[in-house]
Formats: sequence, structure tokens, C-alpha cells
Amino acid sequence: MQRTNRSLAGLLVAAVMVSGLIGCRQHMPHSFTWPASGDQIPTHPKPPEGGYYKNWDPYAVELTVTPTKALNPVQTQHVLIATVLDEDGEPLKNRRVEWIISEGSVGDIVEVDESGWRASRGYKVDNHFAVSHTNNFDHVLDRGNDDPSDDIVLTKGQTWCVITSPIEGETYITAYAPGIYDWSKHKVFVTKTWQDVQWECPEPATNPIGTNHEFTTWVGKYSDGSPLQGYEVTYKIVDGPPATFQGSGRDSIVVKTDSEGMARATIVQTQATGGTNNVAIDIVRPADLQCCKPAIKIAECQTSKTWIPPEINISKSAPAQKMVNEEFQYSIRVWNPSSVPANNVVVTDTLPNGIQYVSSQPSASVSGSNLSWSMGTFEGGQSGQISITVRGTRTGEFNNCAEVRTAEGLSANDCAPTRIVSAALALEKTCPSEVMICDPIEYVLSVRNTGDGPATNVRVVDNLPDGLMTRDGRNSVTFDAGTLNAGETKQARITVEAKRTGTFVNRATATGDGGLTASAECTTVVRQPVLVVTKSGPNVRFIGRPAEYQITVSNKGDAPARDTVLVDDAPGGLEFIQASDNGSMSGGRVTWQLGTLQPGASKTVTARYKALRQGSIRNTATAKAYCAEATAASEMAVKGIPAILLECVDNPDPIEIGQPSTYQITVTNQGSAVGTNIRIVCQLPAEQEHVSSDGPTRAAVAGNTVTFDPLPTLAPKASATYRVQVKGLREGDVRFKVTLTSDQMTSPAEETESTHIY
Repeated sequence: MQRTNRSLAGLLVAAVMVSGLIGCRQHMPHSFTWPASGDQIPTHPKPPEGGYYKNWDPYAVELTVTPTKALNPVQTQHVLIATVLDEDGEPLKNRRVEWIISEGSVGDIVEVDESGWRASRGYKVDNHFAVSHTNNFDHVLDRGNDDPSDDIVLTKGQTWCVITSPIEGETYITAYAPGIYDWSKHKVFVTKTWQDVQWECPEPATNPIGTNHEFTTWVGKYSDGSPLQGYEVTYKIVDGPPATFQGSGRDSIVVKTDSEGMARATIVQTQATGGTNNVAIDIVRPADLQCCKPAIKIAECQTSKTWIPPEINISKSAPAQKMVNEEFQYSIRVWNPSSVPANNVVVTDTLPNGIQYVSSQPSASVSGSNLSWSMGTFEGGQSGQISITVRGTRTGEFNNCAEVRTAEGLSANDCAPTRIVSAALALEKTCPSEVMICDPIEYVLSVRNTGDGPATNVRVVDNLPDGLMTRDGRNSVTFDAGTLNAGETKQARITVEAKRTGTFVNRATATGDGGLTASAECTTVVRQPVLVVTKSGPNVRFIGRPAEYQITVSNKGDAPARDTVLVDDAPGGLEFIQASDNGSMSGGRVTWQLGTLQPGASKTVTARYKALRQGSIRNTATAKAYCAEATAASEMAVKGIPAILLECVDNPDPIEIGQPSTYQITVTNQGSAVGTNIRIVCQLPAEQEHVSSDGPTRAAVAGNTVTFDPLPTLAPKASATYRVQVKGLREGDVRFKVTLTSDQMTSPAEETESTHIY
């Protein structure tokens, strides 16, 4: 009672909600029940009252079922798959399908698609009526064995029903989709024939051409496996090479099963040709007129017969390129890809002119340039290998072909090209034709492969001639060029220095594998400008006197002296006066820009100075040019002249008798040299008497003579003052006399001063 009430409640809910949910494509439009588990809840296939008379599922338009007709052995299960489609042929989910077995049919419904979580999911009402719904998701229906090949893949929008029968007969099933409004498309009628029979069709076979093959089909009862005799088995050749069935001479034959359930037929080729004959097989239960059973096709299947001829293949390989006289190998492979033997296999190879035979493995029969090998019978799948060692004797393209033949008349050939090449070296060496000795000499070595094959282990050796050396002190340079491909050039630059002038012939040699060699040389002349400076001037000059120097710069070398500059240092003690040829004084030196002096050329300039101090003055001139330098010096003695001035003045003058007067004697060195040992001697007249004396040295008085000790030195422009005081004794116009001598004076200097005494 509770179950019925729950179902009625579900229908009431559906009636209330139907207007709001009709038209939802993915919803189950005909059964609205709350989710439940456990109990099965039969639902109304269509909405109650008004909805029943309308197209309440506008999306569902057609029902399909597969298969609609089939024959199965009794006691087996058969799966029917139903799909509800929309107008575009797309499957619809959540659509109800009813399965009905007609009265009078054999067989029963075993199970139905019950997947889902609704209480209204699939259910079997009885053995002849069941309900299921199309799935929301993809599923795999596994028959419960270990063979995945009989699994059934279900996509969303599909549902299924399983039927079986223990006895022979027909099952008539009506599949019905109540949601489809069109009566002509909401039902599908299915017929299932059950027979107590099983069969085994022959497997595909493979045989050599020209042989016969027997096909055997077995028919027996499914229930106990006993053979069935008298079933008609029709074999028909569908396609392939010409063939018939033995005993019929045609491409088809009908054979009845014997007491063992076997129906045998032998296929025979009418022409020994490779290929495949596909054979269609029909199994028919014959009519039984006594019990009114008509003939019925039990099964149809297909097999095939593949005829395989013997085959022979050959492939030949060789290196794409080799050098002249270099040994290499041809590799020949022979094989039988068939499953049948190839007999009396013979391989031949004719070497082209320019390819020389050396040896082979296995050994060949050699006749001139023709090689051959007898290799016997090749079973199916067997292969053999031949290796031939040869060498190319000249350059060129050589296409070598090998051929294989069999006793069956089979043949094949394959060719392998090899290019025989050679290498050749060319060496080029460049260098400057002429350099200065201070210039680096750069040699450029270019080694090139002028052949059409690679040159390997190429090395260039340059042995430098005497007088040339690398900057790191080597007299030999090696350049490893490695491998030079055809036409390839590699280059090296070598920088050397000349230790002397001269003409240098430098030869380099290139070598490579296979005796390759090449050489090249170039000549460089090393020159040098050689500057010579001469300088002349006075040996002696007195202080304050001008001195003129003459400087000559000469190029005694064999190269121009470029950018020659002459500099004359003016040491302290000389004062610049002037210079010829635009010489300019700056920073204590006079500079002349002499330009380029060609070999053998010279240039003379002059410079005038004034001697400022006494002593020896060394004056150095330096000439510099690109790659040359020279100096010259001149020494001059500068002397001074002591010029002593003697002056004597009396004060006062005149004087009275008995009154003093002082004579002031001044000695001044007006010269440029120091005066030495200066002596002053004073001579008083008789009318005077000595009173006192003073001066830079001590004075001695003897009578009327006053003598001062010698003054050791008196510097230029310096003065020394002496004083002598006297007293007048009697009247007179007298003369006071002073005498001066020094080391530098050849005669004394005298000075007198007159004084009037009254």
C-alpha cells in the first residue's frame, strides 16, 4: 500500500510540474519522481490528462534499434541497443524506451539498462516487458569475461535490453519510445532467430603459389557440441588471382557437412600468380519438408587464401665519396622476403672502369672486371651479405650495379654511386715589398684546396731567413690548417721583425696527407735611414759675447728619413739670440722641422747664443726621424775679464796747515772675472804727514808710503774702499799718488789726487 501511495504522489507532483518542465531538452519530460534508491517505482509513460494528447517532448523525433534482425545460437544472450534522436540526428538523454516481447515468441528479457540513481530508472516488469532510459554518459557494457573484444560501447543517448532463449524459434520484440509524437517513428520491430547451432569458419591461410589449399567449415549443436550433418556450406571466390574449387571447375561450390560436421572445399590456382583470394562463406540449414521447416541461413563469414611467390631482393651501398687510391667497400645484401625458398641464387657485379678490385668476402669468381657469387638456395626470410673491397684509380662519378638471379627466373638489381675525388694544394704568400727596419713585416699565408676532394692534415711551415725573427724570438712558424674541403681556403698571418737591413727571400711549404705539397715565396727589402749630426761652434767665448753654432743633419742610409726634427738644447749659461731656417725656441731648446731627408741628402742650420756665465758649456743637438736618431755635442769654454777701476778722492780740499784731509780710494771690478791679489800702495807727498789708514786689508806705513796687504779676490761688479787720513805740514799744491796691481794686470794702474795746502 505504501508503494502505491508513493507512486501516486509522484504522479501528482509530475502533473503539477509538467507545464513548467515540458520542453527541456535534457530533462526526462515524462516521469517526475524524486530521487530515491532501492524500490522500483513504475511511472506513467506519458503525462496525465492534457499532456497526453500533445507533443509533450518536442525534441524526440525518432527511435532506432540495432540490430533489427539476427540469428544466434540458443542459450546465448543478445543485446539490443536503442537510441532516441532529435531532428538533427543527435542522441537525447533521459528518454524512456519500453521493450515488449510479443505473445507466441520464444525467449525472455534477461535484464534491462538500470543505470542511474532515480527510482524510475530502468526496470523489468516481467520477462516480456521492461522499461529503460537513455543514458546521460558513455558506458561500456562488459559481458563479464576476460575478452574485451566483445564489450559493447554505449554513448550518451543510448539504452539497452538483453534477451535470450533456451529453445529454437523466433523472438519478436517491439521497442517503443512514448515521448515521440509521430506514431510511425516511435516503434521499431525486431526479429531474433534462435538455432541450436554453432559454427567455425576457416582461418585465412598463406601458401606458396601453385599449391592447393583445403578450406574446412565445422557446424555443430551449441547445446552439446555434437556435429550437424547435411548443412549446406557455400564457398565463393570473391576476388584475387585466377582460381577455382576442385571438383567444380568454377569459382563457387556447395558442400554439405559430413558426419563430423565438416564441409571441405579445395581451392586450386589456374595460374601460379601471387595475390589474395577472398572467399565468402554461407551456412544454410536445409529445408525439412516432413516437419515443414524451410531452409534458413545460419551464418555468413569470410576467409582468404594468400598465394606467395618466391621473391629475391638486392640492395647495394657504397660511400658517397672517396679519395683516389683510397680503399673502400661496396656492401651487397641479398634477401628473400617471401616465405617460400628461392633456388640457385647467383649475384653478379661488373666494376666500372676506374674502380679496381682488391678483395671480397666471401671470395668472388673474378673474370676481368666481372665478379660473381653462387649463393645456393635462400629459404623464406633468409638473407646474405657480400663485402667487396675496391679502390678508385681516377677521379669521376662511378655508378656500380649488382644483380641477383634465381632458378625461378627472378631477378633484381641495385646500384650505388661513388664519387672518386682528389685533393690538390695551392699556397700563396704575400708580404710587403719594402719596409723600414723598425716596421713589422706581415706575411699572409693562404693555403687552398684546388681539388675536388678533402685535403687532410694540411700544415704550412715557414722557415724564416737569417735576420728575421718573430716577436717571441722564433725563426720558424707552423700553421695547422687541418682539413680543407674542395675549394676551401684557410689563411694565417705571421708578423716578424728584421734585425738588419737587406733583401730577404722567405719561402713557405704546405703539406697534406697523400703526399700533397705546395710552396710559395716572397721577397722583402728592409731599408733604414741613418742620420748623422755634426755640430761646430767656438771653443772659447768671453762672458757676454755671442757664440754661433752650425749644425748639419745628413741621411747616410738607404731609406728616406721621414719627418726629421732637429732639437738643439740650450743649457743654462746660454741665452738664445736667433736661429736660421725657422728654428723656434721653446722650453730651453731650439727646434727645426726638417721634413724628409732623402738618402744622401743633408741640411745645415745655425743657432746663435750669448754666453752668460763662466765655465764649460756642453751643447747637444739631436735629430730624430721615423726609424732613425742621431746626436752631436759641442763644448765651449766661457771666460770672464776682470776690469779694475781705481778712483781716489780727497775730502776736504783745500786744507790749512795742520788740518787733516782724507783720501778715499775706491777699487771697482768692472769686468766679468774675479780680480785676485789686488794690492794698493799710497805715496804721500813731503808736505803731508800720515795720520791713519783703514780698508778691507791691513795697512803698513813706512815713511811716506802706505802699503795695504793684498786683497785676495774682488768679484765682478764688486768694490773695495780704502781710506788714508793725512795732515798738512806746509803750503803747497801737492799730489797724492795711488798705485794698484793684481794678478790679472800686466802693468800697474796709477791714480793721483791734487790737494792744496795753505
